[in-house]
Amino acid sequence: MTISSPPPQPDDKKRFAAHHVRFPHIHLPHIRFSHRELVDRPLAGKPHPDQPLHWKLYAMEAIATAIMLTIGISTTTILASDRSPFAAMLAPHPIIRSVLIGLFFGLAGTVATLSPFGKVSGAHLNPSVTLAFFLTKKIRWPDALGYLGAQLVGAFSGTLISCLGISLLLPFWQPMVSQINYAGTFPSSNYGLGLAALMEAIATAGLIMIIYFTASRPKLQHLTTWICAFYFAVTNPLIAGFSGNSTNFMRTLAPDTLAHNLHGVWIYLVGPFIGSALALQLARMLFSMHGLKEARIVNFGHHGRVPRYTAPNATGPSPEELKRQDRKKN
Repeated sequence: MTISSPPPQPDDKKRFAAHHVRFPHIHLPHIRFSHRELVDRPLAGKPHPDQPLHWKLYAMEAIATAIMLTIGISTTTILASDRSPFAAMLAPHPIIRSVLIGLFFGLAGTVATLSPFGKVSGAHLNPSVTLAFFLTKKIRWPDALGYLGAQLVGAFSGTLISCLGISLLLPFWQPMVSQINYAGTFPSSNYGLGLAALMEAIATAGLIMIIYFTASRPKLQHLTTWICAFYFAVTNPLIAGFSGNSTNFMRTLAPDTLAHNLHGVWIYLVGPFIGSALALQLARMLFSMHGLKEARIVNFGHHGRVPRYTAPNATGPSPEELKRQDRKKN
């Protein structure tokens, strides 16, 4: 009787040289990845078996979400508060003001997305986006829950910074931001909660379909975050009158909590989640998503791996190339 020896395991001490994620012909020999880093692919739904949680991703997602809320609430205050001179200038033009509010909140997300923090986490910034990637099996439930927790922490942190933190530096800020209920979103009293939830579902479905379409096409991936920003400029005049045009439960929960007004907050959970699930079915019917490889809306090309914060544009060999190298070694 012979005892077979276990198959050789990849040597994690070996280092693999990096190249630029968008320009593969540019090599980065000073950056080298371990085998463990290369086989751990949580944003492709394939984490390393020994690492179901990825705290660096969650930390980066929390900071990116805080950036979005800080900028978004601040710009909304400037554009909407009756105490703001800009709001007074825009008062005769409510549609233009609504477009600008949507645009600048969308651009706040773009700034967060393009930050080093967003480039590492993939910048979901929104439970609806995380759910969309979970439904396409690009992220597993432990990491999905980690992202939701990060978005919760980030949303409350950004809200507190934009509302209370700025007030410590600018005393006139507190009356301005409180006058608009901390830029919270609330269902209109002129319509039922059911209609508000429906409008949130429609707005979210449109957002997720844009992400599915652009993120699955290499030539359009770099436009994803910009298109999403302008999407809010278009939809805000149409949706805000019904529900505030949130599409993001955490973006609503944090300022609404600070405003002590959680009336109808459930619609911002139910509506967007239904919209996210609906978007997947519509996308599958209308276009191919074969190119959707990882749970990202920015900094594509990492094959689902966790980028380094110090070099978010550096990536290693593809999974196929890594397997070929392992076979040659064995």
